[in-house]
Amino acid sequence: MFRTLNMPAFQAALFAAVVIPLTVSIAEAQTTHYQVTFNTTWTAETHPDAYPTNAHFSGLVGGTHNESVSFWQEGMLASLGIKQMAEWGSQNTLLAEVQTSIDSGQAESTISGSPLWIVPGSTSVDIALNPEFSLLTLVAMIAPSPDWFVGVRNLNLMAGGQWVDEIVVELYPWDAGTDSGSSYTSGDQVTSPPVPIFPITEGPFTSGMPLGTFTITKLGVSAVLPSPSIITTAYPNPFNPQTTISWELPNRSWMTMEIFDVKGHRVRKLHDRETPAGPGQVVWNGRGESGRMVNSGQYFYSIRNDSYRIIRKLILIK
Repeated sequence: MFRTLNMPAFQAALFAAVVIPLTVSIAEAQTTHYQVTFNTTWTAETHPDAYPTNAHFSGLVGGTHNESVSFWQEGMLASLGIKQMAEWGSQNTLLAEVQTSIDSGQAESTISGSPLWIVPGSTSVDIALNPEFSLLTLVAMIAPSPDWFVGVRNLNLMAGGQWVDEIVVELYPWDAGTDSGSSYTSGDQVTSPPVPIFPITEGPFTSGMPLGTFTITKLGVSAVLPSPSIITTAYPNPFNPQTTISWELPNRSWMTMEIFDVKGHRVRKLHDRETPAGPGQVVWNGRGESGRMVNSGQYFYSIRNDSYRIIRKLILIK
């Protein structure tokens, strides 16, 4: 089954899709593998109005989930994760929001990719979907910009009980409703109060002209047992002056743990080495790489290995 979706019409429908480790089949515990290719067509020729000299896109970020949760949609106020993605290209807060939905049984996996620094160009991420979590939400910041982005939401890769073979989605610009800048390089102009997310239908973008496409291609289906995941907690949280971050790995692997601020800047690398299966822990004393105490506020810790990336929230109080 092959479908091409035009975004203006596409905007009127809710999307749905999901990503997990590997397989497909409705009657069995399986997952289906897809590749999402982001092809950009945003150029000075297609969108000549004040086209920026350093045009690029932030890394793709999102997740797979079911119908009980929506991470963004037209007419909805942007979450903090969507705001920071659209304004700064930051992935961490949105990944944490997806992780919260995973913990509550509403989502299956997070998705993140590297920035696309040269446009036109393309980049790809691989995803795996489960029939119970067949919806895909995936976004990227248009950069530079005040708070503009492209993406899909609630895109369902299962139609009539069957996985779609391939789908091409045209990508048009959206405004997160959190910054009132009107040009690519406008300075910060906080929209207070924020307005709901809305499609951008006029300058500086050429009306009716997409900025690129997502081509989502089914790679195959395989029946596998669910993969074990990393279990992690931080206690105390909120904390002052330190917190202990604990984990339990299902198998031996190279594991990296880092602390990030809300803008996605790395504050401290706490662990980066081959790590045995089983329990482990590390203490963060609220200090950055320089050894100086960081400001109170919200932070995130990230644990990742070859198979997983988990992001959780930390609150430092003083």
